Amino acid sequence: MSNWKNPNNWYWTTKNCLKWAKEYFKEKLVGLNVEQEGIAVKISDLTRCTGDADLNQRKGKLIPFVDLVIELTWCGTTSDGTEVTGKINIPELQGTEGDCEFQITVDDETSDKELIKEVIRTHLTPLITEKFKNFGKDMLETHSKDVYIEPSQLGASTPPRSATPPEGTSQSSTSIATSIGSTTTTSSTKPKFVNTTTIKDAIELQTSADQVYETLLDPGRVAAWTRSRPDIFRHVGSTFSLFEGNITGSILELDSNKKIVQTWRLKTWPEGHFSTVTLEFEQESDYTRVNVTQKGVPVGEEDIVKQNWQNYYWNPIKSVFGYIFCVKTNKFGVPIIVQYTPLFMMGDHPI
Repeated sequence: MSNWKNPNNWYWTTKNCLKWAKEYFKEKLVGLNVEQEGIAVKISDLTRCTGDADLNQRKGKLIPFVDLVIELTWCGTTSDGTEVTGKINIPELQGTEGDCEFQITVDDETSDKELIKEVIRTHLTPLITEKFKNFGKDMLETHSKDVYIEPSQLGASTPPRSATPPEGTSQSSTSIATSIGSTTTTSSTKPKFVNTTTIKDAIELQTSADQVYETLLDPGRVAAWTRSRPDIFRHVGSTFSLFEGNITGSILELDSNKKIVQTWRLKTWPEGHFSTVTLEFEQESDYTRVNVTQKGVPVGEEDIVKQNWQNYYWNPIKSVFGYIFCVKTNKFGVPIIVQYTPLFMMGDHPI
């Protein structure tokens, strides 16, 4: 099989497995039950599964990235038959070893319901942990074929067919920036009116709101996560240019550590057409939620724009300024995450 897009599995490829993770945990966790000394408890639902569950591949190595927040509801009965309900919160499921903290709560808690919490803590949470331990292995088995091609299936690398450029012209070299966007719009096909839509997203970053704000505006930090020389200034009315001009716009509004509003366009969009991006930062106890609203996206470009934000903004920012997982291979040849280590502190610039 020819693989001109990723010869020898050389390039970094990523698959977002969050939707699959939600279905996986709903199947594996809902219904788990224990009974001890007349006390019965059962997990009744998965009410939250947010964060990151990505499978990455680089140079033939499979690297799972797991950073999830999970919430479960449970129901049960005490030894005297009293019905009890509550929640189990897992604020950080990181890596694939299953190590995490369980926060157990009881609805309408009273002293006579305390024993049921102990049954959950000592007998039910170990069952949940075992399911977590299998998650990384099952994610690899299910999704590895989407990011990694077996060497025996690679075959000869054949470049894609393309039009021959006119004599006397040359094609520019490929870089990360050139993959941003989708279609090429020529001056003869530029529409005067563009049908548009609005897209929304929310991203959770494990740092403070002021650090996210700085990371998106400080030229030194922007250079780090774009891996290129940006043209950006932090004042209203200034223009910016990222990824060698493939993304351009201007700053419309700045509310320190709370909000950034800017015009934003891909180079391949119809000439003169800009969308409006609003980034709002919500500071939580141990992370920041970035709410993204982008108005004026050309119809048909929604998926491309969402992928660009994920692949060229949020993923690099997490890798450069956050934490990355250290990966080892177990005795079965399966990559496992054993810990995670900061590349450098958020206040520093890369060397």
